[in-house]
Amino acid sequence: MRFILLSVVVALLSFSLGTRAMEPDWQRLESDSLNTLVDLIKLDTSQPAGNEYLATDYLGKRLKAEGVDFKTFEAKTGRTNIVARIKGNGSKRPLLLLGHTDVVTVEPENWSFDPFGGTVKNGKIFGRGAADDKGIVAVSLEVLLALHRNKVPLDRDVIFLGVADEEGGGGLGITYMVENHFEEIAAEFALNEGGRGSIDPSTGKYVNFSIGTAEKTPRRARLLASGTAGHGSVPTRDNAIGAIARAVARLVDTPLKMELNETTRTFFRRLAETRPEAEASVYRDILKPNPDLATQAKLQDINPTFFSIIRTSVVPTIINGGYQRNVIPSSAGATLDIRALPGADPEQLWEELRAIIDDDSIQIIPMKVTRPAHDPAPLQNDMFRAFEDILTERHPGAVVLPSMLTGATDSAQLRAAGIAAYGFGPGVVLGDNNGIHGNDEYLRVEPYFEYLRLMWLLTNQVAGSH
Repeated sequence: MRFILLSVVVALLSFSLGTRAMEPDWQRLESDSLNTLVDLIKLDTSQPAGNEYLATDYLGKRLKAEGVDFKTFEAKTGRTNIVARIKGNGSKRPLLLLGHTDVVTVEPENWSFDPFGGTVKNGKIFGRGAADDKGIVAVSLEVLLALHRNKVPLDRDVIFLGVADEEGGGGLGITYMVENHFEEIAAEFALNEGGRGSIDPSTGKYVNFSIGTAEKTPRRARLLASGTAGHGSVPTRDNAIGAIARAVARLVDTPLKMELNETTRTFFRRLAETRPEAEASVYRDILKPNPDLATQAKLQDINPTFFSIIRTSVVPTIINGGYQRNVIPSSAGATLDIRALPGADPEQLWEELRAIIDDDSIQIIPMKVTRPAHDPAPLQNDMFRAFEDILTERHPGAVVLPSMLTGATDSAQLRAAGIAAYGFGPGVVLGDNNGIHGNDEYLRVEPYFEYLRLMWLLTNQVAGSH
């Protein structure tokens, strides 16, 4: 009996030491991650030129220095994608860590600092791409290097992908990789941008984590009206500007039918369980069968995004028509920014819009689609359970919310290809405007470091051998 007890103690001690040995050097990992982000910000990879080769050259040198093999792929010279892989035992399909290395352009005259300076000051990292998306690229790289450095046993290969052209729709990046080099990035799960933690500014605690499990599909279109040109002093029945104005007004006044999916239903259910009663009652009503439009409109008062995620949204953004004040033009047009629910049938969508417009003289001309239709990522699998386990353990009381983005990311192409992609990024203090796609972009250092730790834990739980 004494021998058995001794054996158990030795086994437990060995397990404890082994587990501790696989913990990274956090001081080094945080320092490296911060330096990597600063270095990436200093590289001008802004659209439309992209020049993502600047970032992939840098990332390749970092990988080579650690003895990690990598490959680069280009759909067009200079628009480079980079892939690196840490091998597991192959008992499970890979995990893909990705971020995009391109950024949107800047108007430097409207910035308070050098947008490509990478300054770290007052607990913030300043520069274009700090929050979108070079912070995610840097952490994904450092997690991969730490797995390699610590020789962590893995059931899955872990793949790092630094991808080009996300801000341009992904044609030279994720679309190119899926269509031409899918075997290099094929995985069961992917972690990408499209989610974040929300931090209470008064307590510094995380109140919730939005995990991107779905996103709407851009289905933009042009409306075109034709009529009889003539003198502005003589009214006509087929005035093209009048026809476009009526069509746009009808679309604005007639929202498409609401529809919930697994993501949005779970999102509102969890909010109903955790928010103050005035809000919670609205969410409960939304979850009932066939809520009326007045009930749905209450979501806009709480958060306009909530009204958008329950339907395919149709928003007029541009109207064109006329060229002189005393001339009736022969044509007029409008641009619609349409964001379709996952899995929406485009042909059915056009029929619904035609019925609302109710004017046979108006043409609906679909525009180029850059993101494919796709189904949301599941909520019942190892990846989403890891989010729930780890986030609630490190931040008790925080609510994990599966979320649908109104915008678009490279996760659309991955989900359409059969990879369950999840959006997760650094935390943001509620009320912060951190300048994403605007001026004076920044990322807070402490949430960035916490994101690094969470990514390490998530990767180890999902890909590590247990």
